[in-house]
Amino acid sequence: STFSSCSGLTGSIPEKLFANCPNVTSFDSTFSSCSGLTGSIPEKLFANCPNVTSFDSTFSSCSGLTGSIPENLFVNCTNVTSFSSTFYYCRGLTGSIPEKLFANNSNVTLFSSTFSRCSGLTGISENLFKNCTKVTDFGFTFYNCTVLTGTAPALWNRTNVTRSSGCFSSCTNLTNYADIPSSWK
Repeated sequence: STFSSCSGLTGSIPEKLFANCPNVTSFDSTFSSCSGLTGSIPEKLFANCPNVTSFDSTFSSCSGLTGSIPENLFVNCTNVTSFSSTFYYCRGLTGSIPEKLFANNSNVTLFSSTFSRCSGLTGISENLFKNCTKVTDFGFTFYNCTVLTGTAPALWNRTNVTRSSGCFSSCTNLTNYADIPSSWK
């Protein structure tokens, strides 16, 4: 919660802000509710943070952040187990969610509310969670992402998922929305 609720914190996040923090294990709520932050999330923000296990609510409610989520944002963070609410209510983020955003995060078990209420995100790949086979919680992951298009990953076919409610709620523009079980909507 380093900068959590710092409403006076303005401008862009410096790309090298955490360059000398290789031992950090948690970025929980680091920028949560920093509504004055603007610009795009720097792609190499966590490049030198290989020991992180949790990104819970890192950018939650950062409504001023804009642009697309960088594909390599978490590429060096191979120990992450939770992305719960990471981008929750970041309504200024736009574009498609990068297909390989979580490609190196095979230890993740929690994705609850990760992109919930991100009303500007426009695309999703069915391979987004391809390497994340240990996930048990996808509850409300894309809740109210109303303009999201593309093919939803068939997460409902995974037998280890224990929480799924609201995962694709209001995502009616997905090409396979009709195929999504009601327990996932």
